[in-house]
Amino acid sequence: MRVVVFLAASLILSACSQPADRPANFASEEAAQVAPGASADSAEASAPAQAKGGAAPQAPLPVSIPMLAYSYDYAISAPPKAIRALVSRHEAACANAGAAVCQVVGSSVSEAGEDRVSGNLTLRATPAWLKGFREGLGAEAKANGGRLVRAAVESEDLSRQIVDSEAALRARTTLRDRLQGLLASRPGKLSELLEVERELARVQGEIDATQSELTMMRGRVATSQIKLTYESGSVLAPEGAWSPVGRALGDVADILAGTLAAMIRTVAVLAPWALVVGGLLWLFRRRLPRWGRKPKDAPKID
Repeated sequence: MRVVVFLAASLILSACSQPADRPANFASEEAAQVAPGASADSAEASAPAQAKGGAAPQAPLPVSIPMLAYSYDYAISAPPKAIRALVSRHEAACANAGAAVCQVVGSSVSEAGEDRVSGNLTLRATPAWLKGFREGLGAEAKANGGRLVRAAVESEDLSRQIVDSEAALRARTTLRDRLQGLLASRPGKLSELLEVERELARVQGEIDATQSELTMMRGRVATSQIKLTYESGSVLAPEGAWSPVGRALGDVADILAGTLAAMIRTVAVLAPWALVVGGLLWLFRRRLPRWGRKPKDAPKID
């Protein structure tokens, strides 16, 4: 017992006998010098600052990688006969990659005439597969007599939404666990138990909704969406000196066709009324005396 007291008193006296002008961060500096992860360059860089009495520079805070959702928009102009083949080929390429790599969101082809064909294709795929697919679009369009007329990319930063949703999910999960423990360990009145069960069901519903939102946002970050628009027309023809004449002739044909269509519609609208009005006039001429005609003179009797 006396030995223990003596050792405690010795420790207290040794602590009090330390010099007063010793820096407060001396222990931390010694620990930094003997730390296994410290490098010689960092020790030399911090030595001048410590000699001047300044604080050692702090390490930069880690920067998190932004979670971006990318979407691409491409337009291809090609001959009318090549539109349907391009849409089918791109859709088949996505299907052959597998559902885990690429998925077809939407596909359509419409025709407004033999020379007016358009199509739309929307895909969602992994960035690695989509990179190779996008790089080959221009060459594939050129091989089919077309060209790439638009290429655009947009991104949406979902970092804050994902972080906030994860924090809300952790808080609601903690609350759910507490409610479950309260329901299991503290039996009380029936009304109190029902109130706890209702609150537990509400919290569980919020947890499920938050998990669904997180799954959707993480899926948007893990995959990218690309929208392809296919158009046919005269945009592929090279522009020359006589191009305005060709466009003017095309306009003349459109104007003549529109005028003829308007005349046909006019005749179709007026023809029934002309028949009705003509029949009524003929009926009146038969029933009523002729207007402006003098009556015949009566025969003279000798």
